[in-house]
Amino acid sequence: MRDVEPFLMNLFTDRDIIQLGPSFLQPIIARLIVKSRLKEVQSRYAEIGGGSPILRETAAQAAALRKALQALGRNELVKLVFRYTAPRALGTLRALSMQGVKRILPVSLYPHDCRATTGSSLVELEREARALGMQVLPGVLHYAMDSDYLDGLEENLRRTLAQSPGATVVFSAHSLPLKQIQSGDPYEREIHATIEALKSRLGAIPGGYRLAYQSKVGPIKWLQPSLDDMLKSLAGRDVVVMPVSFVSEHIETLHELDIQYREVARRAGIRGYLRVPAPGTHPAFIRCLVKRITASVSRD
Repeated sequence: MRDVEPFLMNLFTDRDIIQLGPSFLQPIIARLIVKSRLKEVQSRYAEIGGGSPILRETAAQAAALRKALQALGRNELVKLVFRYTAPRALGTLRALSMQGVKRILPVSLYPHDCRATTGSSLVELEREARALGMQVLPGVLHYAMDSDYLDGLEENLRRTLAQSPGATVVFSAHSLPLKQIQSGDPYEREIHATIEALKSRLGAIPGGYRLAYQSKVGPIKWLQPSLDDMLKSLAGRDVVVMPVSFVSEHIETLHELDIQYREVARRAGIRGYLRVPAPGTHPAFIRCLVKRITASVSRD
């Protein structure tokens, strides 16, 4: 729990993800937001086991990726780097530099191209790499339409939908400030591409498909419709919620989707509420990453 406050401060002071007033005021505004939200966020982590599982989840993905690369005769190091909490770029790259590593290839766990996620992470990674004299190679930065990635999503969705064949599928993506989309960020376009590809694979279903957005923060305009409003409009139906912008389980799936929005659905009169699991270490998702890593290395 002690990591929650610095995590939130790192998040809300990052102007690549959200701009809170003029730049010189952002640390002050961020501090006020963190102070107002800290106890609530800590209580949410308490409800999902006392902390975030994202380190464990990402370590499992790294281990699966490492094993798959080794099966191809490759022995590259696979290390974790997080944007707002440990292990961060500076510590990881320093350790690699001491081992004599001169080049790194970033592999994003954000499937969709977005300046606020992969873009912000790359800014930090490249800054720290330059300071250590390391080269950042063109990496695996997004894969919204990769066939293997879509295979994993499709299989998880089909398995969940089989439990409620007449349900409406609600694709839920992390929201983004509208002004960021209006400035040319490709995120919304890539979300739509993934969803259209999945709809094409599954074909027409009795309950139909919807798209909504979750995780809005602050008073500025974000992508719409909100998942809250969408669920309230589906009273009397069965619903299958599918997160399409996350590849692991964390507070936005385990608490937002499984606890908060399940309660919204119950109060709205939704008959049944199921949630599709994130890809995690699904073999197809790992194949997607391995394929793209090997292609990037071969081009170097």
